[in-house]
Amino acid sequence: MSRKHDREETEANLKGKLTLLPSSPGVYLHKDVRGKVLYVGKALRLNQRVRSYFQDSHDHPPRICELVDRVADFDYIVTASENEALVLEDQLIKEYRPRYNVRLKDDKRYPYIRITVQEALPRVEVVRRIEADGARYFGPFTAVRDMRATLQHALRAFQVRTCLLNLPDETVPRPCLDYQIGRCSAPCTGLDAPDSYRLKVKALVRFLEGADDGLLDDLRNEMGTLAAAKAYEDAASVRDRLTVLERTIGSLSRIHGLTDDLDACAVVRDGADGCGVVLRIRGGKVLTTHHFLLEDRLESDPNRFLAQLLREYYPRAGDLPGRILVSHDPGDREQWEAWLGALRGRRVHIGVPQRGPRKDAVAMALANAAWKLNERMLKDGAKARSVSPGRSRDLQDALDLRTVPESIECFDISNFQGKETVASLVYFRGGKPLKSRYRRFRVKEVEGVDDFASMREVFGRYYRRLLEKGTPPADLVMVDGGAGQLSSARQILTELGLHDVELIGLAKREEEIHRERGLPPVRLPRTSPALQLLQQVRDEAHRFAITYHRLLRDQKTTNSAIDLIPGIGRVKKLALLHHFPSVDAIRVASGAELCEVRGVGPADAERIIAFFAVERNGGAS
Repeated sequence: MSRKHDREETEANLKGKLTLLPSSPGVYLHKDVRGKVLYVGKALRLNQRVRSYFQDSHDHPPRICELVDRVADFDYIVTASENEALVLEDQLIKEYRPRYNVRLKDDKRYPYIRITVQEALPRVEVVRRIEADGARYFGPFTAVRDMRATLQHALRAFQVRTCLLNLPDETVPRPCLDYQIGRCSAPCTGLDAPDSYRLKVKALVRFLEGADDGLLDDLRNEMGTLAAAKAYEDAASVRDRLTVLERTIGSLSRIHGLTDDLDACAVVRDGADGCGVVLRIRGGKVLTTHHFLLEDRLESDPNRFLAQLLREYYPRAGDLPGRILVSHDPGDREQWEAWLGALRGRRVHIGVPQRGPRKDAVAMALANAAWKLNERMLKDGAKARSVSPGRSRDLQDALDLRTVPESIECFDISNFQGKETVASLVYFRGGKPLKSRYRRFRVKEVEGVDDFASMREVFGRYYRRLLEKGTPPADLVMVDGGAGQLSSARQILTELGLHDVELIGLAKREEEIHRERGLPPVRLPRTSPALQLLQQVRDEAHRFAITYHRLLRDQKTTNSAIDLIPGIGRVKKLALLHHFPSVDAIRVASGAELCEVRGVGPADAERIIAFFAVERNGGAS
């Protein structure tokens, strides 16, 4: 009774606070009974957004209900604009690390390449924190091995120092080993003049920014000038640097048709796990790939994963381009552009490309995100799943599914003139039929035509058997039909405790995809790969059901006719059915036509004709 009383008191307090919420933009914090922050969110109107959590509605998914059940209090902070709310939300998420917000699974500090351009004779180093010191930072690099390989090539090509000497105040009598192996031009000993050295530093910065075509031309011109002046050793040194640079640049991936500077950001998710990837594309070439593993206990839509990717990456990014392409709309695009513009100091445009090379860039980011997520799941010992960037992932995004539907089960009900109602089940894995998991059912408990009752019977029989065997259902269960069939199927799944099974219905006429949780039906374009996958599965289920229905009907017809003819055994029966299109054709066939069948002689033909003559006259043989 005490616990019930506490909950009633909590609900009364929440109800009172909800009436006092302002209609201003701001940030809200859901808290548990101990005052721990469970979730941080932003809102254009605090009163509408916060109240939506506590309204009596069946539209909330189970995990939102789980969050609301744990909320004992909430707090809020009013801001002057939604853009300020976005900034404050990011700060509070980093401070409190709430359990139900999307967050990094591994929140470690990633390295940067730092070039001290503010110094008279700059140097290069690897650091893990950005400081407001006037230096240039490139990163963060989530693939540390790739970063060090890039840095090694760059040092050989540009010969910029990595030592800690305070030049030009500190000097040494002779150059170090880096000079001997061609990784530094030794400005510390005066072997490279300050002006010449600073040109090398400037070239290194341009290279890390992606402006490589001009660099190659500059080096070729410099080599030609030195050769013309007969400074052959210096020309050979430039030639070697040019060779290293050409090899490095040539190994970069290029996106055909893309020439501008931008970032391509994409996320994929599978349940509570997700991965975000940022491709730094400069001049149409992919300079670096950064990936971040994300987690969301609410298993929200990909838009929230994408929003968190932007929050995590760009405040720590060494450089921001003027255009950022994204795989999903993070919402409040104007606020995101204002926030990113403030970080960059200039305007930033966010877009979700629909076609052309920019869409190809996002597709590449999606593919990388899927591979990285698969790699992490395998490393963690999880079941290997194909979190592909193809039709299954498109289907997840289009229908707002919690997981990538790697496996799909589809049921179809078939009957003929109210008789012989049957059902079929087909199973697809990775977009391909797995016929060992196909099943077919004769509906036994339903009289007449009642697709809803038939669906309940078939679902009950099949999923009870699965539970007995300990076999999990497919990632996505589909029924051939609309809201009625969907409701009948959900009724049985709920009775069996299979609450988390993702269930949809595909209606034939309009090709509407019916969903649960009060979500409206979805109509995908006819060219959509996701719709084409569903149609392929649905059509296969229909074909399998019709085939079974015809088999039963033919068996029934055959058993009542040919099997009763004296002297006509199984071999001759099969020969007759193979030769004639149906039993009705055998009934009206002449003796000559029957004798054309292999194995059927004149005596057999007489028996068949006599049998059907008696049948027509109302008798029986």
